[in-house]
Amino acid sequence: MLLELLPWVLAGVLATILCFLYYSNQKNCIPMSIDAVPRAAFRTTRLTQSTFLLSEYNDVYDEQPQIFVKVVPSANAILIIDTGCGGATVDPDIEITSLRRYIEDVKLDCNDGKPLNEGGRMEYVVVATHCHYDHILGMEQFAADSRILASSHSPSFLSRANLPTNSLCASMGLKTPVYTPILVPHRYAVTSSARVPLGVSVLHTPGHTPDELALYDPAEKMLYVGDSLYETAAIIFPKEGSIVAWMASMQYLIDFVRAENDGDDGFGGRGGEVLINCGHETVCRPALEVLKSAKEFMEDVIGGREPVRERLCRREEVNVRYVQDGGRFALRCPERLVLEAREVKEV
Repeated sequence: MLLELLPWVLAGVLATILCFLYYSNQKNCIPMSIDAVPRAAFRTTRLTQSTFLLSEYNDVYDEQPQIFVKVVPSANAILIIDTGCGGATVDPDIEITSLRRYIEDVKLDCNDGKPLNEGGRMEYVVVATHCHYDHILGMEQFAADSRILASSHSPSFLSRANLPTNSLCASMGLKTPVYTPILVPHRYAVTSSARVPLGVSVLHTPGHTPDELALYDPAEKMLYVGDSLYETAAIIFPKEGSIVAWMASMQYLIDFVRAENDGDDGFGGRGGEVLINCGHETVCRPALEVLKSAKEFMEDVIGGREPVRERLCRREEVNVRYVQDGGRFALRCPERLVLEAREVKEV
């Protein structure tokens, strides 16, 4: 009886082995599909016809910076606003950490299944809203062949000797990126290397840092303000910042946006409301309301109407933290900056 069953048993074992080999082969083939998308340290959302938000969503510094990319085919150029944390991610399974490789290689559903700059065919123009590490750690990827722009408001602040300290790289124990920015003036119209306009202008807005700048796109009514402010996360001033300068810059932007909303801009913008985009958190919100509300919160801090929620030490200096009821705005800065602002207000 056992001898009669043996062929059937052997046949069953052989069939099981063949099925295992077949399905194992199919599983192993899946990653080789040309449509497979590698895991990246960035996620992309399309904001307008030409502009995209790249979120570095899981970085080791817990900064989660927002990088904005504007595609300008007429200039054969890609504008990049800030470069984030250099892809330093907490996720060991991430395959693409290079911002440049992500822009050139990764196919995006929100871009008709194509990379933003497939094969690197278009040139890059990179603008740093300011020099803090979480905005410049990807700069070296573009330093060899791209125009990198920064504010000319305080050239010494961006000098090679001072950058390790002022970028906070030194205090974080990080290697300072090596790049040579072109320092541009207030209201500078950004162009490609061939001097073809990219449709955005630089506005000097010192305060968060001396080199802080904003960019304005009149055609799309988009204002990019870097770390000057944002909602839900704390507005942070380093020891090199100035609340006095920040208040003046915010008033300038309020007046600027109010004129833009009324169509009296001098930039050739279209009608409609200006939207604000920030280095963290805030995206495509009504600019005038956000700017005015942030400034009012800061006025409450300076006027003593906001209580100090916490005192802590940062870079060998006492810092204070304020949080607005409801948590929309918060502030962390050296206490010295608040006291300086109060003295100026009293004068």
